[in-house]
Amino acid sequence: MSTNKLPKIAIIGAGWLGKPLALALRSQDYPLTVSCSHAEKTASLIDLGIPAVSATLTSEPQGDWQGLLANKDIAICLLPASRGNHADTPLAEQIKQLLIMLKHHDVGKFIFVSSTSIYQKTDNSLTETSPLNPTSTVYAAEQLIQQQQDIAYTIIRFAGLISEDRNPTRSLSKKSASGHIFDAGASPVNLIHQNDALGVIQQVIKQQCWGEIFNACSDQHSSRQAFYQQSAKQLGITVPNFTDDNSKPNCIIANDKLKQLLSYQFKYQSATDLVI
Repeated sequence: MSTNKLPKIAIIGAGWLGKPLALALRSQDYPLTVSCSHAEKTASLIDLGIPAVSATLTSEPQGDWQGLLANKDIAICLLPASRGNHADTPLAEQIKQLLIMLKHHDVGKFIFVSSTSIYQKTDNSLTETSPLNPTSTVYAAEQLIQQQQDIAYTIIRFAGLISEDRNPTRSLSKKSASGHIFDAGASPVNLIHQNDALGVIQQVIKQQCWGEIFNACSDQHSSRQAFYQQSAKQLGITVPNFTDDNSKPNCIIANDKLKQLLSYQFKYQSATDLVI
């Protein structure tokens, strides 16, 4: 595919996923612009050769949204699922503002990075059609996206995000060093490595897969106790202790739809893969 046929992309949020996604897409010659909430990060991206603008969503849009969205085909929202990019404005309100701007700038495609925290906690396998938790931070945002009819969208619900420099084992280890014992030791871990998260987003773009909701979670589901104890040993830090209290041993995030529809194969499949 020649460069002039590649879709023009706006990446909203230049954080832990946004920056490496921009670098990956840029290396494949995708025309793109990235938004940052801080001028310093904007400047650092420009220094790397990535077109970037300062733009935020608070009580109202601020910054260069024209520069971000004008003449773009696809917008990818990577605002943190917990709070968006400003804690004082609910994520749903930010998405409401964003959808209005996407329509105004005729951006016809939208990828929303959501979270598997949207599901009700049960002791069953969770598919894309499992019951949702209306109090989840991402619930109202997803509803807004699905209710509008002017923009083709795909929603990707990521499980817990992990990488070499972002590993929850370190937090558990610190608490364990103070004598804390964790429960739910027999519950499975539902995680996805950063590189696979980036891979899934890129496949949605490449395959132009719209109108779908995907769970994105690695194939491996060892118990919390087995995973975090092995991870701590690999990292050489205090090994956390667990009880089986409050465990939900069958609560796994099913990824079958993603693998079937996108033919995606996870590169980081085992506990060892996820830790390294």
